[in-house]
Formats: sequence, C-alpha cells, structure tokens
Amino acid sequence: MLNAMKSQLNMSATGISYLDSGNGTEVFVFLHGISSGALSWVKQFRTIGEPYRLIAWNAPGYGESRLLAQRQPLAVDYAVALKEFLDSLQVRTPITLVGHSLGALQAAAFAERYGDSLKRLVLVNPAQGYGEHSAEKRQSVYEMRPQLLERLGNDGMARERGPNLLAQKTPFNLEVVTEVTQGITLDGLKGSSYLLANDTIGRYLSALSVPVSLLYGEQDTITPPAGMFSLHQEFPFLELHAIADAGHLAYLDQPEAFNHILLNLQDS
Repeated sequence: MLNAMKSQLNMSATGISYLDSGNGTEVFVFLHGISSGALSWVKQFRTIGEPYRLIAWNAPGYGESRLLAQRQPLAVDYAVALKEFLDSLQVRTPITLVGHSLGALQAAAFAERYGDSLKRLVLVNPAQGYGEHSAEKRQSVYEMRPQLLERLGNDGMARERGPNLLAQKTPFNLEVVTEVTQGITLDGLKGSSYLLANDTIGRYLSALSVPVSLLYGEQDTITPPAGMFSLHQEFPFLELHAIADAGHLAYLDQPEAFNHILLNLQDS
C-alpha cells in the first residue's frame, strides 16, 4: 500500500512534494506534524473517496519539498508557502484545512491570514508552541529533535520515537511511521523545530472567524488531552471531538472514527 502511494507523489510548480486524489468537489488539505509526512495520511487516501478531493503536502524541507527561504520561520512563513502551493494547483473552492500537531499551528496561521479560503479549520492533537516560554526552554525545544536526528539518524529516530506517536502499534502503523521518518531532513527539521520553539497557536486562534474543530486522541502522550482541554478553556469556540483508543497519530490509529468525525463536520 505504501509503495503504491509513494508512486503517486507529485511535485508542484512551487517545489512542494504532495499527494492529490484529484477527484471531488469538496477539498480537504492535510498538513502533517513535525515527525511525519504526506504519507502519514495513507489511510485517509485509501478510504475517503468522492465527492472529496484530498491533498497532503510534504512540508517545506520534508521529503523532496524545497526548504523555506527563512531559516528561522514562524507559522506565517509556512502559511504563505501553503497559499502559493494551493494557488499553483489552482485550488479555488473554499477548503477544509486539517492540521496535525505542528501542522495545526501552521494551519491556524493560514486560517488567520487567508480565512476567506477556508470552509473550516480542523486541528488534530495540535502543538501549541513554546513562544511564550523562557529563552532557555525555547532553545531546548529548538535543539532537541535536530540533535536527536544527528545522533540517531532517520532509522534510529523512527525506532526510538516512532512508537510514542501511536496507541495502536500495529506492523503497518509502525511501517508508516518508519517510512515518513525517512523523509525528514536536518534542515527541514531545524526549521520546523524553530517554529515549534518560538511561535504559539494562541496568537492565531484569537483572530479567527472560521469554524474550528479540535480532534484529539484520548491516549495521546505527546499533546495530552489535558492540554486540549486547557486550549478549549482559553478558546471556547473550539469544537472538541475525542477519539478513543488513539494516540498522537489519531488518524492513523483509528481511521474509521477519525474519518467519521471529519466527514460529519461538513454537515454541521
């Protein structure tokens, strides 16, 4: 299944590697987290069909995607790259933007800047960012993952950290995690780590006018449910949806439950 999906990766005119189902009038755009890639959404591409069109990018610096020009990017820099990418695909209809973990921070920035392009924003186990923490904490967050990648390599990083992303550690789920970890580059990880360390999702959520749903795995140990409840308390307009028996990669752990919630949001 993964090899078939890899063969379907495309390259945009803006230098972004991506998957595109190519059919459907309702458009979902998927943004992966800091340790993932476009192929993380393989189960959605295999189970969600028309009238939905699915697009998933490899974020700048991931897979074959070009790096951002900025070496110390914030979420808005990824949002601008996403807008250029979608424009290159001539996506005109309002989209449902689905951001997972760090991708949720990028998605929130896109929604704040390009709200007219959105039908709905969906945050999945969002990373909230460390922009309001101390300088020491921000530096520690920035350095942690790149140092881990340099020390362990891609294979070692997949073995050491990959299982923590999952509640359902099936052979296929672990294969997906291993595969997407291969697409992490050091420069790309430095950029996304800088974003995580120095930005915060709250600065974007406070200015949104589009509907926002928040889906979370009840067994997530990376961005635990307690953090989701705190975010909801700060921003009561967030629509909370729990996914049982799911960890950080909730959409991979429990695709049927995740898809059911996601597709039914379109009718609410």
